[in-house]
Amino acid sequence: MTKPQDDLDSEETKLESRRNFLKSAGVAGLTATATGVSGVAGVAGLSALGISDEAEAAVTCAEADTARADLGGAPIFDEAAAFNEPSVLSPLAKRADALKQLIIDKGILNVPGKTSQQVIEDFIQYYHEQVGPYIGKAVVAHAWVDAAFKDALLNPEKPNYEPYKSHSQRGPFAASIFIGKFLDEAAAANRLSFIWPPAGGLQFTPPIGPEGNAVRVVANGYEAKTGQFVHNMVSCTLCSCYPQALLGVQPVWYKSRQYRARSVSAPRGVMLEFAESIGKLAEVQAYLNTVTELRVWDSNSEVRFFVIPEPPKNEPLTPDNEMHLATLVTRNGMIGTELI
Repeated sequence: MTKPQDDLDSEETKLESRRNFLKSAGVAGLTATATGVSGVAGVAGLSALGISDEAEAAVTCAEADTARADLGGAPIFDEAAAFNEPSVLSPLAKRADALKQLIIDKGILNVPGKTSQQVIEDFIQYYHEQVGPYIGKAVVAHAWVDAAFKDALLNPEKPNYEPYKSHSQRGPFAASIFIGKFLDEAAAANRLSFIWPPAGGLQFTPPIGPEGNAVRVVANGYEAKTGQFVHNMVSCTLCSCYPQALLGVQPVWYKSRQYRARSVSAPRGVMLEFAESIGKLAEVQAYLNTVTELRVWDSNSEVRFFVIPEPPKNEPLTPDNEMHLATLVTRNGMIGTELI
């Protein structure tokens, strides 16, 4: 039995409406302007299969920032966009607060001598003041001076060199095991005190943390197996997934709609914007001219990505210089938005 022509016309009208809506939502997301996929368009798009005229009319897609077309759209460091827009996630915020209170009420975070709230605050302080980017700095510097360690991080399933080649634990996320082993040894030898607060060195063996057990490591520079000069950048297009165990708490801009959209649609423009903000525009432009492949890795709830940047020029990559090299590593370099 075929449908009446009027019904078919009605369905085609709905499909066309949906196509127009999704096109508008996509443009808004990619240009990271007023609406974006997390604003009105995102809510309307998730709410219904059929889109009413009112919902469609609510989608307002601002024009792309034509003055910044070469950079890919609206600036990432836009405080108005980051902080002054009306919240569309208030129900989720309320749900998160309710979940936090439930965890406290159930005593899940019980620690002798501390309230649940103190346990939460200690955890936050640990990431702010103890982790920071310090673990990542140490890992990068060691990878620069130890070819076997770097190879193991990049090829955790089949490392090419000893002692990692015969390591009993290997697999897609074995990099976290190798990192943990390195941190244990470095802490025992007091080799991390030069970058680790508080003054006087480590007070404990640094853990990677449960969030760091699923990390994939990538490296910038010439790639022998492909013959390409590769640059890697990390983003989270959905929200703010991030290798906190290695880099600490996410910077605010990492969570912004501008970065989440432009890191995918215009990653070179993102790098140029960061370079301009620190006075290294010419250097980064020259670097990008050598890059034959720019890869953007989308962190998510299953896996985080971590970048080993290219080492600084005119610095000896030797174990004797490892401590100094670590001080040169930056957080943004390990995200891939800046050079070292």
